[in-house]
Amino acid sequence: MIEKITAVIADVDGTINIKGSALMPKTLAAINALHERGILFGTASGRPLDHRSLDKAKQWGLDFEFDMAIGMNGGDLWDANHEGIEHMMLLDKEYIDDICSFMWPLDCNVIVYENAYDHVLVKRIDKQLQQSIYRNGSIVEVVEPEVMAQKDTGKIEVQYEPELDEEIMAVVNANPSVHWDSVRTFPGTVEFVKPGLDKGVALRRYSERNGIPLSEIMTFGDMDNDIALLREAGWGVCMQNGCDAAKAVADAVTEYGVTEDGMGRYLERYVLV
Repeated sequence: MIEKITAVIADVDGTINIKGSALMPKTLAAINALHERGILFGTASGRPLDHRSLDKAKQWGLDFEFDMAIGMNGGDLWDANHEGIEHMMLLDKEYIDDICSFMWPLDCNVIVYENAYDHVLVKRIDKQLQQSIYRNGSIVEVVEPEVMAQKDTGKIEVQYEPELDEEIMAVVNANPSVHWDSVRTFPGTVEFVKPGLDKGVALRRYSERNGIPLSEIMTFGDMDNDIALLREAGWGVCMQNGCDAAKAVADAVTEYGVTEDGMGRYLERYVLV
């Protein structure tokens, strides 16, 4: 355990909460207690950053607004000490059509965030997308690949039923490129990003521009896209429900999973003592 904790930064889905759910009681209480002690708190997710993402603090019942937030798996960064959202390492538009060419024929949805949740370009409207629209108030437009490829983007998100994972990932793995990386972010979701982009990029940027040593930051995560977040921090904690790769780089693993208030229990036992 690190001696000094200045900030705690956590992934959202599968870490802070079950996707789309309220915070569990111990996690809510623990995060509020951290902030009362002067420890900064923020989130690091794959979602685009806009007012919807930043308003989660209020929706969850936290006693404060986020001090920072990472979105788009490291491509978006916001913090309370600087104006606006910084966008980093966009995927070049010329490769969007290439990715669509092998993903489009599959039983999946292909999604590009043209302007965060205010303009989302999609292949189709299916059950998963309808749930996202309900959760996030997304404004979506069904388009063809050539429309998605008109601008550089933070990521291409592909959603599918989890039972199709083997089929989908076989195609993804059969189409590697020096022009993009692919990462699984949630069961039934894989994303394509600019090579080298991960949550660790945004974490280092946050550390640098706010004068907070990485050694004083604690992070929580659960999936492949959290590996850099866990590895770069002074103390990285993987959820008990996390993937093996994330557990392998973490400094600790929670005793309980997200459905058992795992993050809150960990903070309660090891930090709020």
